[in-house]
Amino acid sequence: MLFYQSPAAGVSTVTGLNSTETDLSEGPGNLGNGFVRAIDALAGEEYFILIDNFSQNGGFDLTFTGTAVLPDNPVNNATSTTTNLDLTECDAIGNFNDGRTNFDLDSNTATILGTQTNTIISYHSTEEDASINNSPLTSPYLSTQNNEIIHIRIENTITGCFITDTFKLITIPGPQIATPSPFTVCDDANDGNDTNGFVSFLLRDKDNEILNGLDPANIIITYHLSQAGANAGTGIINKNTPFTNTTNPQKIFVRAQYVPTQPCTNTLSFVNFDLQVDPLPIANAISLIQCDEYLDTTDGITLFNLNEANNQITGGATDRTVLFFEDIASANAGTSSITNTNAYKNTTINQQLFIRVTDDTNRCYRITTLDLRVSATSANNAILRLCDDDGTEDGFREFDLTLANPQILGGIATPNLTIVYYQTIAEALSESNPITTITNTNSLTQGQDIVFARVENLNQCFGINQVQLFLDPLPNIESDTNYFLCQNEPNIEIHAGLPLNSAPIDFSILWSTNETTETILANQPGDYIVEITNQLTGCSKSRTVTVITSSVATIQSIDINDARDNNTVTINAEGLGSYEYAIEIHGVLSVYQDDPTFTNVPPGFHRVYVRDKNGCVPITTQDISVVGFPGYFTPNGDGFHDTWNVEGISTQIMSNSLIYIFDRYGKLIKQLRAGSPGWNGTYNGQLMPSSEYWFRVELEDGRILNGSFALIR
Repeated sequence: MLFYQSPAAGVSTVTGLNSTETDLSEGPGNLGNGFVRAIDALAGEEYFILIDNFSQNGGFDLTFTGTAVLPDNPVNNATSTTTNLDLTECDAIGNFNDGRTNFDLDSNTATILGTQTNTIISYHSTEEDASINNSPLTSPYLSTQNNEIIHIRIENTITGCFITDTFKLITIPGPQIATPSPFTVCDDANDGNDTNGFVSFLLRDKDNEILNGLDPANIIITYHLSQAGANAGTGIINKNTPFTNTTNPQKIFVRAQYVPTQPCTNTLSFVNFDLQVDPLPIANAISLIQCDEYLDTTDGITLFNLNEANNQITGGATDRTVLFFEDIASANAGTSSITNTNAYKNTTINQQLFIRVTDDTNRCYRITTLDLRVSATSANNAILRLCDDDGTEDGFREFDLTLANPQILGGIATPNLTIVYYQTIAEALSESNPITTITNTNSLTQGQDIVFARVENLNQCFGINQVQLFLDPLPNIESDTNYFLCQNEPNIEIHAGLPLNSAPIDFSILWSTNETTETILANQPGDYIVEITNQLTGCSKSRTVTVITSSVATIQSIDINDARDNNTVTINAEGLGSYEYAIEIHGVLSVYQDDPTFTNVPPGFHRVYVRDKNGCVPITTQDISVVGFPGYFTPNGDGFHDTWNVEGISTQIMSNSLIYIFDRYGKLIKQLRAGSPGWNGTYNGQLMPSSEYWFRVELEDGRILNGSFALIR
């Protein structure tokens, strides 16, 4: 009830809701009694009351009083009686392990209602459906999963009030057996044929794998040839007696059901598996022939590499394990196999071993035999002789051992022989670490290095023979050289360059000109190649003699820079050769030099020389004059510097040159011609005093030279 007053208007009015009124509105003021009819409120909804103050004075006060009456909710009597509503059924529809079966949901209705009246029950898949009464479920209800939750709606038909609750549908599946792996065995000869793929199986051996931990006392396992037989429980194969497959592979069907003392006896489970027969590996019985080369070569005891037989035993198949045994019992048990298979020493002549060949994929095995036989045949020993001609004459080289094959097999008519080389006899016996080439270990070995050739006939030892290695040096001839053919000579003699102190008869000589003499005459420039072969060893070595054309020099010109403090002379020579130069001064010849220029050449008459470095003769010479002036003279009769003259001119060289001598005052004292004895320091028979005198030289080549000199007494 709502209580309303308007103190400011002097009006006291009470208003509210009651169950006797039918009006939906009242007022204003004192019109009506102030009450309207009650409403039936629904849970979750909101309701509003509009109160309008029509007076013009003040406000009003609101006070909420009164009560609201709510109807009673229905109840789930199973909860009050602690009754379990969960329903349990056997998985009897379709596959007995898929959780699909029918449930009578209505079987719970009476328990839920109890003594309630005006109440209805419905069942739903979700809580939402139960709340809004959507999609009720009907009985019988097909559940598609184990432990499914069902939602209950319990509703009062008068008030509409309801509650929800849940219970579970529990489906008991068929026996939870496992699908077994294929029943795989190896073929055997129990039926007289170990290659036909038919053997006997004891099916009970699969029981434990199928039960997968289930109690065998609660489950009946039967085996059938078809799914139809398994479904019907007919055509049961006796699992306790051997069953031989009729195809390979063959499918077997399994039926599992609970024993009668267990619930859901008719709930079945089915699986199937294959019977699979794997083939045995190939295991050929063969013989292995070895040479009697171990210690005593006549006792029939030697070393065998048993692994060499593997390919023949298995027929070349891969993924095989081959074990060797000395007795059949060990081979069958797979124990105490031979470990030193690379070097097994037979205990008796023509000994027989037993072999267990296992397929690494399916683990099936077969037993066969290996006969060990000792060969008394042999090939030939050989000598392999080579020259040290690998490009480095150091006494070592690589030997191609196959070059010895013709010697080893010489005179042997047996076909299909093969040769493999080894460094030691032990490796040859065990056929380990084969080689085709080897480098000698002793410098210029003369048979100290030995290898072993194993001769085989279709993978059987025919003989093991020695190959001695010999390495011979090349002829120790002279190295390559150059010869020079002078332009003025018709030819030159060149030499083969045989080793010193050797007899020419010990060598054969072949020039590139097809001449075979120790020396030949070369008349053209170029390379002459001579091959010299040692007659004893057959080793050859080549030498190249290069003939180069040369010539005597021709002096084209000589550049003379004279009449100065540092006179220089440069010789300009031409020719085919390589030249060196010298100058003779006052009868003394200088050392030959590569530079054609000479410096500090004193004035006077000299001779220059140009020589061919390659030996072509004659030496080219030319006389030269270097003009110069002495700086003083001492006319005292002692025989040294008694006269003064211009050096480097004579009656033969620049003979028309004139020389004028003046005193310090410019007076002409003396006039000389080229080739004259020179000035003796007198004038008209009178001795001239010590002083500085001047000269003028008019050379024939047009040069005019001026200078001074001193007269010293």
